[in-house]
Amino acid sequence: MTVTPLSRLLEVDSMHVVCFDRREDEILWPEFRARVAGLSAALAASDLRYWALDCSNAFDLACVLYGCWSAGKTPVLAPDYLLADESRGLRFDGVVRASGDGVSSRPVIALDQLQPGELVDPIIPATSDLVLFTSGSTGEPTQVCRTIRNFESELEVLESLFGASIGDARVYSTVSHQHVYGLLFRLLWPLVTKRAFATYNFEYPENLFGEASATGALVTSPALLKRIGHLQNPVESEWRIIFSSGGMLPDYAAADAMRLLGRWPVEVLGSTETSGVAWRCQEEHGAAEVWHTLPEVRVRQDDEGFLEVNSPFMGLSSWHRMGDKVRLRSTRSFELLGRGDHIVKIEEKRVSLAEIEQCAISLPSITDAAATALEDGTRQYVGLVVQLSESGVAELRELGRKDVGQKIRQSLGSRLDPVAVPKKIRYVDVIPVNSQGKRQPAAIRELFD
Repeated sequence: MTVTPLSRLLEVDSMHVVCFDRREDEILWPEFRARVAGLSAALAASDLRYWALDCSNAFDLACVLYGCWSAGKTPVLAPDYLLADESRGLRFDGVVRASGDGVSSRPVIALDQLQPGELVDPIIPATSDLVLFTSGSTGEPTQVCRTIRNFESELEVLESLFGASIGDARVYSTVSHQHVYGLLFRLLWPLVTKRAFATYNFEYPENLFGEASATGALVTSPALLKRIGHLQNPVESEWRIIFSSGGMLPDYAAADAMRLLGRWPVEVLGSTETSGVAWRCQEEHGAAEVWHTLPEVRVRQDDEGFLEVNSPFMGLSSWHRMGDKVRLRSTRSFELLGRGDHIVKIEEKRVSLAEIEQCAISLPSITDAAATALEDGTRQYVGLVVQLSESGVAELRELGRKDVGQKIRQSLGSRLDPVAVPKKIRYVDVIPVNSQGKRQPAAIRELFD
């Protein structure tokens, strides 16, 4: 497939299908351009620059992205829970939504209240930017800026590596388009190659078996692929290609995908800060542990064994240290040795255990806390060990463990990403430490056995 640069995309004159919904109703290219033009005119009439994108529909998000860029505005893409939390102080001036429903303290533009228009100037500067946010990688969400040029470089590389395998497949997804992986793989990549994409998400493992699997490309994550092993495929078809990102895929889940979906998944390593870094496919004989860097990506290992990355896909010119420890095989390949910091992956999202602990200790009922990542074989989740204050102990005696735990979870739920809210809580007199006063992760995890 030919890759049209993002900055020249609106110049395309075509009648191809852009996307389709659950009923297979299709939207053609002229409607996309008209929707972009209508929003661009509305945004151009405003002096505000930063516009948050509150769109659950992938097609709506594509329209808003290009409406902002066409009007010379900066789109801001953040998870829903961050947009809803005014205390976070995220930097945006207004909100673009699918409809006028809902309440916001900032100006709102509703897509369903706009009229289609004609594009005045379809050319967009390659320096146009997009603001992204990490979700839970530090004590506070970190702002990451990326330009269209950064995305263009990465999309060219992705097509060169995997485009032939995708062919003219339609693109389906189980992941959000509001994070960089979903944004690239299920939205921007199909747009620049004229591949039709689904405006909706597959939500359940059973959705992966059906007519879509015979002609589609799947963008998914380990969170879903780890839950298909008990199922049967009634149609015995195979996906064109399966992408997985957000965490390492266990070998049993990769094998389940091959057995049930007909393909070994292509795993992609990356982050909001770096975008794509490397890939692997576990079908490789004897080399499943090796990750291959994407073309144009440079990697190195620092003195502590952490992976450092530099590439034209990033919004930074300097090297960025990831939280993964590695063993370099060559300048183009490495082995992952696991997370080396206090950041963990919970259902494919980076979660700061330190942030969870800080939020818990700020509650009047808790004097100390220790968070840990747990897994029951099917799901990943957070466990929290707490040392209660006097008022907390009194509350525990009065209400019981279940109600106190629910109260703690509700308090943390207003401040953390949903996946970071502890699913299990244990109460102790003292957080386990060794003779040097350092916490004992193994002893903490044993409290949940």
